[in-house]
Amino acid sequence: MSIKLNCEVKVKHNFNNIEKIIQKLPKTIEQSIEDVLKNIKGCAVRLEKGHHEDGILVEMIDTSTMKIKGRIYTDKDKMPFAMFEHFGTGQFAEMQHIGTTKHFLESGFTEWFIPTNKVERVLHYPIVTINDTQFYIAHGVSSNRFMTDAEFETREKNKEIVIKKLNEMFKEVVK
Repeated sequence: MSIKLNCEVKVKHNFNNIEKIIQKLPKTIEQSIEDVLKNIKGCAVRLEKGHHEDGILVEMIDTSTMKIKGRIYTDKDKMPFAMFEHFGTGQFAEMQHIGTTKHFLESGFTEWFIPTNKVERVLHYPIVTINDTQFYIAHGVSSNRFMTDAEFETREKNKEIVIKKLNEMFKEVVK
């Protein structure tokens, strides 16, 4: 997401206020961008099927230049499945398949086995036993573009956040 701002300031008197604006504007923009990122994160958590708040992270990247950057991303340790949820799996996959097992390929990318002892939580797939080992029979799921959708769903609110922060700063400066 990229936000570009243009500002026109008309001053007849009191040039000291311009200096205050110059000093406060970068911090105000940084705070508003951080609030926008947190807003997008909140929406992404709500849209993500497991609501993994601790797995969706917000980070301010660079605030030292005139470009203030931040990012929202998923923690690969806490949400190793995020790419699969976001882009779908099996016959619904929107990215190239990563499975290479014979059964996965022969089923037309629609079915694969997951060892039950490799999964941290119970999955809602049928279980089969092969050579004394239990496996879930997994099937493809359609994509849930929770990160992308969160950015689009919050766009108007994010504009309001930035405008509100700027208005507050301007009101404070011209007191």
